[in-house]
Amino acid sequence: MVRIPRPVRLLPAADLSWMCGQAALVLRAGIPLGEGLSMVAASTSDRRAADALDRLAAGVSDRKALSAAMAEIGGFPSYSVDMVKVGEYTGNLDKVLENLSDYFEKEDHIRKRLRGALVYPAVLLAMMAAIILMLVVEVLPVFRNILASLGGTLPGFSAFLLDAGAWLVDFAWIWIPVLALLVAACVLFFRLPSMRRSSDALRLKLPFFQGLYRRLHAARFSLAMGYLLGSGVGLEESIRLSSSVVGNSVVSERLEVCRRIVAAGGDPFDALGATKIFPPLFVHMLALGNRTGELDSVMRRVSRLYEEEVDASLRRITGIVEPLLVTLLSIVVGSILLSVMLPLIGIMSSIG
Repeated sequence: MVRIPRPVRLLPAADLSWMCGQAALVLRAGIPLGEGLSMVAASTSDRRAADALDRLAAGVSDRKALSAAMAEIGGFPSYSVDMVKVGEYTGNLDKVLENLSDYFEKEDHIRKRLRGALVYPAVLLAMMAAIILMLVVEVLPVFRNILASLGGTLPGFSAFLLDAGAWLVDFAWIWIPVLALLVAACVLFFRLPSMRRSSDALRLKLPFFQGLYRRLHAARFSLAMGYLLGSGVGLEESIRLSSSVVGNSVVSERLEVCRRIVAAGGDPFDALGATKIFPPLFVHMLALGNRTGELDSVMRRVSRLYEEEVDASLRRITGIVEPLLVTLLSIVVGSILLSVMLPLIGIMSSIG
């Protein structure tokens, strides 16, 4: 019985960038692609990347096209496979692979910036929760014993926190598994297609974040379009492929409507403006680039512009969230300590 290899899971953007760049170098050096990919696979310590490269090399050595081998093993986004097909058909595969390498490198940069902006507040919130929990479970009982020995009692707020801390400790075996199950259920629930679409639609309407998300979608769309057009892909096909990389199902649906308008002979930039997704200046700049015959290069310049704006927005958000959370933590911790210290100071004063 012939064993069919399992498909490779989707590779990270950083690995895809490196692999495409190495494949482009192999082609430009005049080394046979199968042999060159085997050499590249032997030079990396990443097992997933090495496995994917070995299977690509085996496919190419069996006289398969690179795009066919990529589609067969998995691990590569569908739009990258389509771009490689275009490169094979037009004879500029090395340029297409270099464009893909640049694209995945920039996509990796955008994802890391987004992840960093989300992880930092989450870490601060976790630290806040840990500090408050330590105060409630470890510090407040000590103050309660001191006050009791001096004939005093904890104020209502502190007594409530102390009772809550005791409950958390006594019933940790119940609420920790329940909390873990609730978090897992929420994650699975929001991965449902219907809920994912609702959350994607909400991102485009949030007052504080909608501008950030619109610029992010514009950056991703124009980045993909610039490399697709520069690789020889047609406008309609470029819109179809770019709709899969924007990271928002609502935006993808509206881009699909835009593609249909273009396929029917409509003006692509009027169609993009009608999506109400991208800023008007973005559509205007693309229309100007199309009139000058430099749409792909304009797309890349616009992408860099919006990447910088996304970075600036993320820095502003991080700059606002950090002092806000620190201030909130100071207020909460200060309130807890003052609610205990003031009665203790009052008792000590009366004793003195």
